[in-house]
Amino acid sequence: MVKKDYGQFQIEQLNPIQIEAALKKRSLIYLPLGAMEWHGMHLPMGLDSLTSHGVCLRAAEKTGGLVMPPLYYGMTGSIWHHPYTILIEEEEVLLQILMTTLQRLETDNIEKVVIFTGHFALKQLEMLARLEERWNAQKRVLDVIVMSISECPNVTMKADHGAIFETSILAQIKPGLVRLENLPDKDVEPANDPEGNSMGDHRRDRNNVLFGVFGDDPRFYDKDEAETLFDTIVEWVAEIVE
Repeated sequence: MVKKDYGQFQIEQLNPIQIEAALKKRSLIYLPLGAMEWHGMHLPMGLDSLTSHGVCLRAAEKTGGLVMPPLYYGMTGSIWHHPYTILIEEEEVLLQILMTTLQRLETDNIEKVVIFTGHFALKQLEMLARLEERWNAQKRVLDVIVMSISECPNVTMKADHGAIFETSILAQIKPGLVRLENLPDKDVEPANDPEGNSMGDHRRDRNNVLFGVFGDDPRFYDKDEAETLFDTIVEWVAEIVE
C-alpha cells in the first residue's frame, strides 16, 4: 500500500500563500481534539488525537479546507488515574483554548470550523454541545459544527476505549502504532469478563489481560471490518460538512 501524503491539508506545514490559496477554494477549517491517556498495552497514549486528526485529513481531501494540528489535551474521564494519563478537570481551561481559536479564525474571515473530537468523555461532549449552541446562536460570520467520532449513526461497531473500535480506526491511519503483539494470545489468555461485561471495573485491575481497555477484545481485529468502519466515518463527516 502506497502511503499518501496529506501535508497539503495540514495548516502547520503550509506558508501563508498556500493557506490563502486553499481557503479561497473552501473557507473551512477542521479542528481535531483528542487526549493523552492510557488505551492499553497495544495502543499509543495519544490515540484520540491521532484518530481525530487522521479522520479530519481524509475528510478535508473530500470537502476542501484545511486541518489544524490536533489538541492532545481532553477533559476528564473515568481513567484519569491510569499511568501517563493527563486530563483536564476544569471545563473553562479547554473552553478558553477553543474560544480563542474560534475568535482568531473568525478574524481571518473563516466561514466554517468543524470541531471533531476523538476523545468522547461525557463532560467533554456536554461542553462542546454548549459551545456549539452558544456560538451559533450569536449569528456570527463563522459557523461551528461539533462532531464526535463516537456518534456516527452509520456504523454497527460501538465506540469504546482502546478496544476493537479505537484499535480499528487507528490501524487505518497509523498501522505501525497498533501493536497487538503486546497483548497475550487470545487463545491462551482470553478476556475474562464476568457475565460478558467488557466495560466493567475488572478492566481497571492491572493484572487483567486487558487492563485499561473497555469494550470488545481488540485481539479480534479484522482488517476488512476496520476499513469499512473507517471509510464510513470519513464519509459521514464529509456529508455533514457539505
